[in-house]
Amino acid sequence: MEYNRMSQHYCPRCGQSALTSKDNNCYQCSKCDFEVFRNVAAAVGAVLVYNQSVLLLKRGKAPSAGEWDLPGGFVNPNESAEQALRREMLEETGITLTTPLRYLGAWPNQYPYKSLVYPTMDIFFVTELSELPDFTLDKDEVSAYQWFNKDACQGLALAFPSAQHALNTWLNSGE
Repeated sequence: MEYNRMSQHYCPRCGQSALTSKDNNCYQCSKCDFEVFRNVAAAVGAVLVYNQSVLLLKRGKAPSAGEWDLPGGFVNPNESAEQALRREMLEETGITLTTPLRYLGAWPNQYPYKSLVYPTMDIFFVTELSELPDFTLDKDEVSAYQWFNKDACQGLALAFPSAQHALNTWLNSGE
């Protein structure tokens, strides 16, 4: 499937179809000179560790359905990255995260969905669990889960490059 980059067509001020691309993320209306910015969407992910193993979820829907990924999702308006990660963990797995979240890193990503490509900035955290949690998977979002030890993670391909960077960063950190 071919995906199109998101573009802005109508001016939110005057409603005219008169926007032209000014640069990579800015459009300007040729009728009223209003500038519209197309910024990246914020998303979060977790390297959730238990007994030196990391939790991976098998994606239940597009994009990348059936591929392994780190748990996470998009940040809602008025929500911090940490709040978003705790919400996403609860929604996807039923796990209430109470352990501290440690910032791991942030990587740009492309999220292809329904013929559009959304630019994202994916923010990853590491958290370690002291006991194995109970799971209640959201079967619309997640088809399976598995704990992978560090050896099993070596060479494992994840659904998105940003998640791959996060996993590799954790693997190379010596934690």
